[in-house]
Amino acid sequence: MPLLELPLVKKHLRVSFDDEDAEIAIYLAAAESLVIETLDRPVLPADNALPEEGDDDYDETAIIVNSAIKAAILLVTGHLYENREASTDQKLEELPISVKHLIAPWRVWRKFEEDETDCKDRFIWS
Repeated sequence: MPLLELPLVKKHLRVSFDDEDAEIAIYLAAAESLVIETLDRPVLPADNALPEEGDDDYDETAIIVNSAIKAAILLVTGHLYENREASTDQKLEELPISVKHLIAPWRVWRKFEEDETDCKDRFIWS
């Protein structure tokens, strides 16, 4: 289940037509994946309840999506929508720094053991 609904994303993008709904949905899914991967914790939709200890899907780091995470997803989706070509004569922008600042307080910082080699380059912003 997506964390944000397509009509909200289209409003953010100022898109009033339906021709690009499929593309916008792909950008939204990619933005949600990027933000959740960077947070390194499960993020549940606003209408869900957190699983309780003992439940099969319990994770002590899980959180309900909040306004900062929603804003970050909207910003990343907007970035992907506006910069959809890999090659262009215009300067492509990196992700807005505000995304990093919006989600940093909610990110899980895990302690890795020295022998864990898979932790290198694990995060987008280390």
